[in-house]
Amino acid sequence: MKFSQRWLESLVGTKLETEFLLERLTLAGLEVDGCEALEIDERVVVARVESVAQHPDADKLKVCEVTDGTSQHTIVCGAPNVRGGLIVALAQIGAKLPGGLKIRKSKLRGVESAGMLCSGRELGLGEDHDGILELPNTWEVGKPLAACYELPDQVVDVDLTPNRGDCFSVLGIAREVATFSGHALNEPQVNAATEGSEETYGIDVQATDGAPVFSLRTVRDIDPDATTPPWMVERLRRSGIRSIHPVVDITNYVMMEFGQPMHAYDLDKLTGDICVRRSTAGESLVLLDGREIELPEQTLVIADDSGAIGLAGIMGGESTGVTAETRHVVFEAAWFAPEAMAGQARRFGLHTDASMRFERGVDPTQQVRAQNRAAQLLQEIAGGAVGPVNVATTQSNLPQPRTVTLRSARLASVLGISVADDEVDEILGRLGLAATRTAVGWEVQAPPFRFDIAIEEDLIEEVARVFGYDKVPTIRATGDAILAGAPEAVVSEDWVRDALAARGFHEIISYSFVDPSVHDQIDIAPPGPKLLNPISSELSVMRGSLLPGMLSTADYNAARQQSSLRLFEIGHVFRQKHEPNHLGVLMAGQVAGEHWADTSRAVDFFDIKAELETLLDRLVPGADIAFAPLTGSNTLHPGQSAQVQVDGKVIGYVGMLHPGLSAAHFDGRTAGVFEIDLAAVTHRALPNAQPISKYPSVRRDLSLLVDDAVPVGALLTTARESAADLLHNAFVFDVYRGEGVEPGLKSVALGLILLDSSSTLTDEQIAATVSRLTTDLAATHGAKVRE
Repeated sequence: MKFSQRWLESLVGTKLETEFLLERLTLAGLEVDGCEALEIDERVVVARVESVAQHPDADKLKVCEVTDGTSQHTIVCGAPNVRGGLIVALAQIGAKLPGGLKIRKSKLRGVESAGMLCSGRELGLGEDHDGILELPNTWEVGKPLAACYELPDQVVDVDLTPNRGDCFSVLGIAREVATFSGHALNEPQVNAATEGSEETYGIDVQATDGAPVFSLRTVRDIDPDATTPPWMVERLRRSGIRSIHPVVDITNYVMMEFGQPMHAYDLDKLTGDICVRRSTAGESLVLLDGREIELPEQTLVIADDSGAIGLAGIMGGESTGVTAETRHVVFEAAWFAPEAMAGQARRFGLHTDASMRFERGVDPTQQVRAQNRAAQLLQEIAGGAVGPVNVATTQSNLPQPRTVTLRSARLASVLGISVADDEVDEILGRLGLAATRTAVGWEVQAPPFRFDIAIEEDLIEEVARVFGYDKVPTIRATGDAILAGAPEAVVSEDWVRDALAARGFHEIISYSFVDPSVHDQIDIAPPGPKLLNPISSELSVMRGSLLPGMLSTADYNAARQQSSLRLFEIGHVFRQKHEPNHLGVLMAGQVAGEHWADTSRAVDFFDIKAELETLLDRLVPGADIAFAPLTGSNTLHPGQSAQVQVDGKVIGYVGMLHPGLSAAHFDGRTAGVFEIDLAAVTHRALPNAQPISKYPSVRRDLSLLVDDAVPVGALLTTARESAADLLHNAFVFDVYRGEGVEPGLKSVALGLILLDSSSTLTDEQIAATVSRLTTDLAATHGAKVRE
């Protein structure tokens, strides 16, 4: 926010050194972004044009006789608006203008010119360059222009944090400066304007949750030829606001002075009561900037009988705007709830001074004061008959006074120093906080303009910044170094990273925010929560899976001639009520680079599954790891995907990308992925050592004919359950389809390692175990021993 130092000084009641002001603002936590010096040479004075004659040798030039109150000067001027009797700014010989131009005596087409009549741009007083600057007739001829414009001055630009909405006004900054400098705050004198009429304008507040305070005030018969006084134009210009019309300028001035946004309507353009409501389907609005917008349902709007006439707290509508012909005005001053205003302006690509203040919070008690100030200024500038203020208030929807406890012991603990109780009393009083002493500290009630004071730490911060951060000594921290435990049963994320890196995988870190169009392609994970205030539409959803980030990264690398991709990411995914920590792995392209001793091939399902099994064998050794078919997914390839189960609990998925998804990201190249919940596999049972059997093991091989749809893993599970007492290991060493095997069947060869740790196996035990196992396989899966 920009403001004039001279304007600020008028509220503090004393002149301030610029360096001191900038230092105190910075120490107050109000970051100063910049400071621009404004000044005009003392030899630029107020003058009066006595006469104007045509230049004898130039059609576009005129020869003017100008007086500065003590002497008369002949000035050659080409401005179209120069005329006799005009009060102007005269740059005398030797004057130096803000742009660096030094005024010298010169001849223009044979006529000697002893000075220059200046435009606003040439003096640094605006961008107007169509003619010379026209000054008020009441200004004293001969007076330095700098004194008339309260120069020299400094324009200070402060970057405010979102929690300090109270400082989005010159009065708010003045409060801070008064607090830190010890000067008394000299608030503007606001007198109730003379009420020349009894007229009030009707109010109908339907959305009381969004507008708990809404006030209107009429002013009739203003002078349409009135102009904004230079002092107000300059204060607004130095705040970065262009002068438009006296009524509009007054609303902007009150906003900059008190922090209360206001709006003005042309009364003759209104039809019926002014209503605050939510928009309905199909409504549209033409804004003051001429842009037409479609209003989403439930948008907070200002309306009359003709429909919506403004976006509440953001921008008014063109249909009821004030123009040069306006004679009757309705002022609006409202308090819109920050929750109702948050993000509304950005929905329409807008960022206005009003929306910025309402989003951060405005004092809910100063709407009538703002109305009085606006009416007072308008009467001074353009006259008019002022009606009484009509206010609609819904007390139950207004923020309630907050009382916060500040404990002396907590204050000393957080700051690391002891601040005397009497000094704390003084600091709280200077901040305008009503504090009452208690046995443990203070009970403090925040004023209505301090939305940011809600908890004890807020008060501690206030005491610290007024006491002075520079007074808090630097103390070397001491403490006992306690080594964190490293339980053997817990596997750290760093161990997982090292294990994957050792197998040639590269870690990536992707955004937690994702493009909803990309996330919609992932149907194996629930969508994450939508953001209410996204950075952009491409980052408007929290990720429900790590796959979108891995796909984007892999796509980026594949487009840059990376033929073999091995990526992994560890990070949180987001559900409505919790944030599980996941591990995602992606393999795409070739399994390995070209080598003379091996042929290159593309990644397949068994490659990605092998990587998962290798990792799980080390994370949860001895756990029952199983894979169940995954169907109905458009993300993974049908028939080449599975749910991952550990001890009967589903912890994730593994598989090849669906051909459609693979074509969209890798030009049809194959890619395998898996994603698991890390919490399910980072707590493992401690190893239990067993002695090596001193008795020999026996191997028996079984060749089984089973239906092609029977998973091999199911055969192994049944084998382990059937021969659990003697079966030491079971594995598949061959799968065959073809000649000699009926269509629809497959031949699966199982290797069985039998072992008894207490004695040598007999032929009878072996035969009985194999017989029981084949019987169970036949009963469970229809398996037949192949002859």
